[in-house]
Amino acid sequence: MRHFKAYSCLRWTIAAFCLALSACDSGPTPSMPAQAWEDIRIQVETRPPLAARGMNEFLVIASREQSKPVHNLIVSLRINEDGRWHQAIQDGHVGVYRRAIAVADPANDVLYVRVDRDNRQGLLRFPLSEQIASVKTSAP
Repeated sequence: MRHFKAYSCLRWTIAAFCLALSACDSGPTPSMPAQAWEDIRIQVETRPPLAARGMNEFLVIASREQSKPVHNLIVSLRINEDGRWHQAIQDGHVGVYRRAIAVADPANDVLYVRVDRDNRQGLLRFPLSEQIASVKTSAP
């Protein structure tokens, strides 16, 4: 009988948690348009979801067609053309690369992503202002 009560309590806790999550309205998620380098699609996300002044974590998501992760890259990031390069940390073999970098002016700063693979190098440019624009255009 004790096992049944614990199971029942767990079910109610999970149900309450799911109900609370469904009540949350997070609004539009800021995003920057994905870019391509060779046969790889590069998407950038930030933590917090909208880049702010101070330290921000950048997630670079590399994939091929049908969302196949690309995990054999060296990804480096910098803010603006004169910023210092920071190598991102590969997050397992799921095509995600992470790095926290200081942002001084989210409205004007640009994230540069350098991708290295097999002695080939690509450079992509992601203006952080595109996040703000995506929120404004998707607002009701």
